[in-house]
Amino acid sequence: MPYSLDHIRTFQAVVKHGSLLAASKQLALTQPTVGRHIDLLEDALGIQLFTRGRAGMRLTEKGADLVGVANEISGSALEFERVAAGLEEQISGSVRLSTNQIFGTLLLPGLVAAFMQTHSEIDLEIVVTNAVSNLLQRDADIAIRMFRPTQNDLIARKVTDLPMGLYAHKNYLDRNDAPQTLAALKQHVLIGQDRSPTLIAAFHSAGIDLTRGDFNFRCDDDVAALHAVRAGIGIGPLHTGMAARWPDLVRILPQLDIPPLQLWLACHADVRHNKRIRLVMDFLAQKLSSPYANCSI
Repeated sequence: MPYSLDHIRTFQAVVKHGSLLAASKQLALTQPTVGRHIDLLEDALGIQLFTRGRAGMRLTEKGADLVGVANEISGSALEFERVAAGLEEQISGSVRLSTNQIFGTLLLPGLVAAFMQTHSEIDLEIVVTNAVSNLLQRDADIAIRMFRPTQNDLIARKVTDLPMGLYAHKNYLDRNDAPQTLAALKQHVLIGQDRSPTLIAAFHSAGIDLTRGDFNFRCDDDVAALHAVRAGIGIGPLHTGMAARWPDLVRILPQLDIPPLQLWLACHADVRHNKRIRLVMDFLAQKLSSPYANCSI
């Protein structure tokens, strides 16, 4: 049986992860299927690509020589698919969106509800992750990002700035006097991230010198951190437009100049002329210009 592009992609996954099991999880295939792909590829090429052992799959010298070629072949195939998607004229089909936890769980469903009623021929696939989806690898068709995209070959559109503030629930402030200075802020229960450094960097840019140890409640899940503020655990950062939806939240140190989050939409340049993707992107650009206007969260 001749090898196929799928077998080459399996080869890449095994090279990347070093085991059949890990590669199978990435590819959403069974472990025996991944092993069969490698066997077929080796039989077709007449060379051994890996040595098998307790430590996993190790590239042979000949297998290592083929990694660069495999990457070129896979990259060309992805480019072919992107260009083909960009030439697609029909509206019906799927559009895959990548967004962070706050938007994906609390905002996006409400924003796209009306769109899906009007355009029932379009299926929306939502990838909720704080990791940066690789649009070049077709992880998503459109990405909603809180920073300006810098990857080459991307079309990026800035939608708006999202003002930020520090907030606490009234119940917390009933037990604790609201801080009036930055120095007093450190005497309060602060809600922040656990391992991610982004929030600490944002505080530093606002002139607040905090370390991980200054946060009494630490969590890298943005939705959990948001609900910690709403539960009255302590003080934490929120988008001001979102916080306004909850009247029991009080802004802390409103004079504090916290840099806003930039809201961007991005897609690969090859698919910018795809009518379906362009339709969804234009809709999102309009709705996300004031993301909290028509949402009940």
